[in-house]
Amino acid sequence: MIHPSEDSPASDTLLPQSELAVPITGLRRTYPRYVTMLLFGLVTCSAMIGVPLFGFFYGYTWLDWTMFGLLYVVTGLGITVGYHRLISHRSFTCTDWVKVCFLIAGGWALQNSALKWGADHIRHHAACDQDADPYNAKLGFWHSHCGWLWSDQRHADPKYAARLRQDPIVVWQHQHYVPIVLSGLAFPFVVGWLYGGWMAGMSCFMLAGVGRMFAVLNSTFCINSVCHLWGSQPHSQADSSRDSWLVSLLTFGEGYHNYHHTHQTDYRNGPRWYNFDPSKWLIYTLSLLGLASSLRTASAANPGSSGARIPS
Repeated sequence: MIHPSEDSPASDTLLPQSELAVPITGLRRTYPRYVTMLLFGLVTCSAMIGVPLFGFFYGYTWLDWTMFGLLYVVTGLGITVGYHRLISHRSFTCTDWVKVCFLIAGGWALQNSALKWGADHIRHHAACDQDADPYNAKLGFWHSHCGWLWSDQRHADPKYAARLRQDPIVVWQHQHYVPIVLSGLAFPFVVGWLYGGWMAGMSCFMLAGVGRMFAVLNSTFCINSVCHLWGSQPHSQADSSRDSWLVSLLTFGEGYHNYHHTHQTDYRNGPRWYNFDPSKWLIYTLSLLGLASSLRTASAANPGSSGARIPS
């Protein structure tokens, strides 16, 4: 079913203060932050240098490009539908096995665990364009695009992750994040190896593994950078968020960012039928199949107009 969201205070993203004081057991920080940063650095350098060099000397096959496209879609939707609209904003609910699939797909995108990603994103909405905003666009394109990954975490606060820590599937994915990432790199290699041996495996690994991770990373980063610097603001000018149809094409509908910041729990980023938002189409399809429910929409009579912000 589709339910209109009720306007609520910004604290809806967080747990009550009484619950924040309760120790949360069963969660350990399995991997230090530098492990994720090392993986990110290796993938970035390999994608910018290794992928084109490998293509120049050996070329890429139809299988490599097919796997690139397939995994771009799967991992991109893992971020947009799983990490973003399901975990961070609770814009719908789904069965546990569907949630597991989304979080594995999101983990294959090398964008931190859903717990860390969601906590940062909730903080972004709570303090957009302020010092506590991890992607603060006022610090420039580079910082909001990816430079924030290297910035200090002085404004990080456990309250932004408290709700997420109560989800056992989110906790499980957080604790097994690095093996999930590595499996996302191993999968295209295995497919290529089964098709044509070691060289085919390496070719598929380079393009559909490393190259695809780099492409999905930067398309997602464009939401934090491009969609806060360039584009239109048809719904609200309360912050720097902007709509960009081009970014929507790259990110399965996430480019309608001004609407999203105005109505944060709406399962649609593009509210109009003609808006390119494959993420909302997937969520709606899952609801028709009985795999998703409680789809939340903006409570404003006209979803295309500005209205009260609906917190995540």
